[in-house]
Amino acid sequence: MRALVLHGFGDTTVEEVPDPVPGPGEVVIDVACVQPSVTECMLIAGDPVAMHDVLTARLAAGPTRFGGHEFAGLVSATGAVGAAGTGFAVGTRVTAVETAACGTCAACRRDRPDACPSPGVLGFTRPGAFAERVAVPAKSVVAVPDGVTASQAAAVQPLAGALHGHAIAEVQPGDTVLILGAGVMGVLHTQVARHGGAGQIIVTGRSPAKRRLALLTGADLALDAADDVLAAVLDATDGIGADVVFETAGGMPSAGLAGTSTLDLAARCVRRGGRIVMVAVLPRQATAPLGLLRERSVALLHPRSGAGGYSPSSGAFEQALRLVRRGDVDVDCLVTHRLDGIDALPKALEITRDKAAHGAAGPAQVTVGAWDRA
Repeated sequence: MRALVLHGFGDTTVEEVPDPVPGPGEVVIDVACVQPSVTECMLIAGDPVAMHDVLTARLAAGPTRFGGHEFAGLVSATGAVGAAGTGFAVGTRVTAVETAACGTCAACRRDRPDACPSPGVLGFTRPGAFAERVAVPAKSVVAVPDGVTASQAAAVQPLAGALHGHAIAEVQPGDTVLILGAGVMGVLHTQVARHGGAGQIIVTGRSPAKRRLALLTGADLALDAADDVLAAVLDATDGIGADVVFETAGGMPSAGLAGTSTLDLAARCVRRGGRIVMVAVLPRQATAPLGLLRERSVALLHPRSGAGGYSPSSGAFEQALRLVRRGDVDVDCLVTHRLDGIDALPKALEITRDKAAHGAAGPAQVTVGAWDRA
C-alpha cells in the first residue's frame, strides 16, 4: 500500500510501505477520508509542541510514519480475539478514537484508563491513517451511523474533543461562555455551547470570515481579536466576566491586550471563581499567569485525550456522531478544501498548516478510498 513517510521535519513523501496485518484484538480499516490536524502539521514542520521530543527521537532513527488520527473508512480485516470476535464485520463504516489505554498497567487494571501513564496514540505512537490502510485496536473503533458521510466522520474527532472540554468545564444552562479563537475548535465549541444551553456566547477572532462563521453557528457576539476584548467582555457581562473561557487560539500574543498572551487575556476575562479550559496545544515551555489565576480563584482545566464516556450508554465519539447525524452540529461548514488521492497528502498538510494563505476554514480533507459498503 501507499502511505505518507516523514524523512525529516518538513520533508514528506508518499511511498510504498508494507500492508498492515491485524494483530490479536485489532482490525484493519481501508481509509476512505482523512484530514490532518493542526497539531500534526505543527509537529511535522518541527514546531516544539507536545510530543516534539518523541518525534525528534524517531526521526533520528530514520524515516518514520507519523500522523493520521482524524479519518473514516471501512473495516477490511479482523484479527483473532476469541469466540466473541471484534464486534465489527468486514465492510462496516467506522472511525476510531485516537487514544487507547495500554490495558495492563495498574490504572487500567483498576478501570481507570484515563490515568494510564503510557497510552497508545494513533498516528503518534503507532502508524495512523495517512495511508491507504491502517491497523487499529478494535476497542478504539467506533461504528459510523447511516446518514453520516465519510467527510463528516473524518471530522468528528475535534468535535469529540469539544464535548470533552464542555464536560470538564461543567458548563451550566445560562453560563456566559467566551471562546478565544474562531478556528475549527472555536466554531465547534460555539456549536456545543449553543446546543448545550449556554447563555451568552462570545467568540473572538482575527479573520472577519471566521467571525461571521462563528455568528452563523451560534455566537451572540463575535469580537475582533485586535480590539479591546477585555473591555467588551466586561461590558457584555455587567462587569462580572465570563463563567467559562475556552482558549482555542494557541496561547499566541493577544492583539487586544498588548504584551500578553491569550492565556493572560483569558485570566482577565473570566469571572472570579470561573473556569478556563486550555483547548489549544501550547509550546512545551508556555508561561501562565499563575498569580492572577490564584488571586481570582480560577480553575485551569485541560481536556483529556480519547473518547471516554461520561455516560454508561455512550462515549464522546458516539455522541459527536449523533449530533452530526441529527444536524445539531455542522462540521461540513469547516471543510472548504477536498483533495483526491493518497498523493495529495503533502498538499493537504500545506493547506492545513497555513489555512489563511489558502482561504481554508478548516483542515484540508483527502479522499483516499471508497465509503460505500462492498
